[in-house]
Amino acid sequence: MANVDIGFCHRTTQLENSQHFGAASATSNLLRPSLNRISSVEPSASEGKPIESNPGRIGVKSPVSKRFPGLFVTGTDTDAGKTFVAAMILRTLVAEGIRVGISKPVASGVVAGGPQDAQTLWEAAGRPRTLSAVCPQSFALPLAPHHAARAEGRVIDETLLREGVLEWTKTSDCLIVEGAGGLFSPLTDRLLNADLAADLGLPLIVVDSGRLGCVGRVLATCFAAAARGLEIAAVVLSQIDADGLSDQDIPTAPRRIARDGADEIVRRLPRIAVAVLPHAASVTVPPLDWPRLARG
Repeated sequence: MANVDIGFCHRTTQLENSQHFGAASATSNLLRPSLNRISSVEPSASEGKPIESNPGRIGVKSPVSKRFPGLFVTGTDTDAGKTFVAAMILRTLVAEGIRVGISKPVASGVVAGGPQDAQTLWEAAGRPRTLSAVCPQSFALPLAPHHAARAEGRVIDETLLREGVLEWTKTSDCLIVEGAGGLFSPLTDRLLNADLAADLGLPLIVVDSGRLGCVGRVLATCFAAAARGLEIAAVVLSQIDADGLSDQDIPTAPRRIARDGADEIVRRLPRIAVAVLPHAASVTVPPLDWPRLARG
């Protein structure tokens, strides 16, 4: 099988992976040419320090000012735990005195009186502006947004997808945007989440549930993102389900699966920051420096 040169337009990073996930080992010859597109800087290990990115960034041209920090939180699939991760990032930034802009450009499966991702994000950020500013387009049916809109006789406003996000740059110091579904899930008949991320030019936080199969899902998403020319700031395995097992050394325990999955992802993608967000936790393991990652 021939290797494919995907020409990844990438973020240059230098990672300080905690010994919790062990040292990165050699990657297979088949994957190495593509992985080299993710970063040109070799990782270094430093116990107990947050994983940080290099201030320099090489990425797609963005309508957002290059001085404006931000992250695009996306998933390997729907229900991957994006909102838990985005809310955790928001709380961390707010605690450090950073004015945050938050956007869920479109959402489906929004039932009146029920839990809403946008409201979770809004409250995590301290309720800036209004909830409708966070998510200006929402639909009731739990379908892809354009199908949910069509069921209501509506059409998603593609201009608002972008402009609704950029409006936050007037009142904030850092943008946190959460996509709808997986990175390559459709938003409209024409646009995917990946298209919006590319248009905004924000680096990705790739989120997976950390369940069995997480390694394959994460690798597929990261390689597809690379082929699309998107920057990847970090991968987070978000344990949205309670563990339910007292002995975490059991190989089939959810936390063990997530931890082992993170080890394997680090081994396969040694130049990408990788962390686990345990169920109901307020910080990832190992901790990530979110302001630094957002600054790029």
